[in-house]
Amino acid sequence: MKLGMYLRQAWYGLRANRVYSAVFIIGTAFSMALVMAFLTVLSARLVNTRPEMHRDRTMVIYNVWYSRDAGQMSGMVNSGIGKVFLEGLPEVERWTTVYGGSSMMMENMEGDARHAYTVYTGLDFWKIFDMDFLYGGPVSENGTDINTPEAVISESFAVRLLGRADAVGEKIVCNDKEYKVCGVVRDVPMSAVLAFSEVWLPSSVYEASAQRNPKCEFLGGGMVIALLHGSRDFAGVEQAIRDKVAIYNSNTGETEGWTLDIRGMSSYRQYLFAWSELSPSAYAWLGLGVVLLVLLVPLINLSGMVNSRMEARLPEFGTRKAFGANARSITVQIVWENLLMTFIGGVLGLLLSWLMIGIFSRQLNALVPEVIVDFHTGRIPDAAYFDFRNFFDIRLYLVMMLIILVLNLLSAIIPAMKVVRNPIAESLNRKKQ
Repeated sequence: MKLGMYLRQAWYGLRANRVYSAVFIIGTAFSMALVMAFLTVLSARLVNTRPEMHRDRTMVIYNVWYSRDAGQMSGMVNSGIGKVFLEGLPEVERWTTVYGGSSMMMENMEGDARHAYTVYTGLDFWKIFDMDFLYGGPVSENGTDINTPEAVISESFAVRLLGRADAVGEKIVCNDKEYKVCGVVRDVPMSAVLAFSEVWLPSSVYEASAQRNPKCEFLGGGMVIALLHGSRDFAGVEQAIRDKVAIYNSNTGETEGWTLDIRGMSSYRQYLFAWSELSPSAYAWLGLGVVLLVLLVPLINLSGMVNSRMEARLPEFGTRKAFGANARSITVQIVWENLLMTFIGGVLGLLLSWLMIGIFSRQLNALVPEVIVDFHTGRIPDAAYFDFRNFFDIRLYLVMMLIILVLNLLSAIIPAMKVVRNPIAESLNRKKQ
């Protein structure tokens, strides 16, 4: 009963003071929009989300060094890394190699051509990442044969090149080689940095044409992605790999003259920051500082507004206290009034953050570490930055509700305590502003 009464009083106060309520709600909405947009972008990169549902137990090996007295050689890796150093490790569930990562020309059978961001992957790629297949399925064992290769393409690229999304069975040509489309997936956003592409071709085609240095057998144009059984297995796997590298060097170092060192080996989050000047922990503290700064300014303004409003309502509260209202009931009323306005502002902020992500996705993308760059052009691919399904994340809403409660309590409690401590006679004698 009292809750309903407090809500009715809060709604009446909101309508009776429309200018004050509008300014309060709009200020809350803009601050919430900025925070929600930033948190949505950040969570799309860091937490487990489709199609990268196992980021917390994903390891990436992307760089090796060979050294000897005459000099050094370094570069990306090939599938040999997985075959020699990952096979047989009990902590490794499966692994795959991803090559390429560049814009390539694709043609249909009519000769029409379109550029598409393209990668070459192994069969286990489709088991590590949870792609949304709209039509067909992943590359089959037969599709890895260089004479009958298959391809998976994104929905938007299927429409661009072939005129329809259901393109299973169609043929496309890349570098004078014909591929049969075996599956069409929902577009992958660039926030999925390991799974992202527009066309996925079998890694066997890439490896068949790749040239290798027999003395530096693990140098290649790709990276190895390993899915571990648990998020606590990273240290054990890294040590096991380094032990195998030591054995490899002792067996081959003297005969080949090169010493192998795997320097690019990290968890998914560490990989995101591999080319950044910030460490993951430093970026987390920086992100927290941005959120606090965005919230601090409206918090100070809202607290000042509430305090001014409470000063103007002192006669009202003095009258209520004179008729027996206690400090608790007045404080609860003030808190509920602020909570209602803050909640409305928070909901409006959600809508604004949705629009903000849609309109300023490129700018927001610049706030997080970037690792997807076209190897040929050096540019970021022209594709979707975020999957808007990430916006409907219950964890983000829980964070939003927590922020709403904190904003409400901090902006309302201090002015409320000042009001209830004011003597009745002084409150009644205070002129209304």
